[in-house]
Amino acid sequence: MNIGIEGHLYTRYDISGQKDLSIERWFSQEIEGPFVEALDRLTSGMGISISPLPAIDREKERNLRDLGFVVPNKVERLLLSREHRRAIDCYLAALLVRNPVYLAKIAQFHDRNEAPLPVEVPRNDAIKTIALDNMLSVFRIYQDRIAQSHLGLLYATGDNELLFSDAGITAEEPWRPGTLPFDIHAPLTPTMALEVLPTPNQTPGECFIMRMNNQGIARMNRLALADAQRFVFSRQRPPIEFIKSHFGKPAPKSIGIRPIGAGVVTKFDRSRDH
Repeated sequence: MNIGIEGHLYTRYDISGQKDLSIERWFSQEIEGPFVEALDRLTSGMGISISPLPAIDREKERNLRDLGFVVPNKVERLLLSREHRRAIDCYLAALLVRNPVYLAKIAQFHDRNEAPLPVEVPRNDAIKTIALDNMLSVFRIYQDRIAQSHLGLLYATGDNELLFSDAGITAEEPWRPGTLPFDIHAPLTPTMALEVLPTPNQTPGECFIMRMNNQGIARMNRLALADAQRFVFSRQRPPIEFIKSHFGKPAPKSIGIRPIGAGVVTKFDRSRDH
């Protein structure tokens, strides 16, 4: 069935009324094409470096367990080329702005503010064209911010799989002050997701590996379900009751993030974890 698909979503119109498919071609050639190669790298399991894990105090270990992380006994990093990292940054930025709901909000903004429009083009088409132009500007801002951030690769280790929704990916907003204003959860496969963390990236050629058990994956799935509009995707039999309980409902905001200098400090608040 057709799920989460809208035809001609990125079609613009020039002043003669002719369709302009340049954005659709741009997504296909400049964003999706390079990302396929990067995704092969992410899923290959090759190029992982291992180093000793610094000592973890008991409180931090307890927090990791409560959040559903598998407490590591080593540090794992996936090495990425500059080209692969850029492809990932561009793909995630594109997913943020290419959602139909996002484009509709921009179009509504221009409609409410009676933006000057060319009379040669029907009003709705002209508004959509302006929205798409703005989308590309915002894309470049997002890409720049993501490129400066810490990138993590999350693996599911239990029976629970990562859910997908028609929202695409989840970005924690509103923007925070500082260089890195948001964090992102982007499922790639039922057992793997990319996490953009609001921490300055000192090693752009590395992607840190994290692993989560069933409890942790359920937590991440609540992020995906919070932004869902109509559809949820699952490879295995969908957890119907779980989806009903959390569909469209805000996920717990139990992790506080505060920028300090060039870094951030995080704090896990159990009283808000429900």
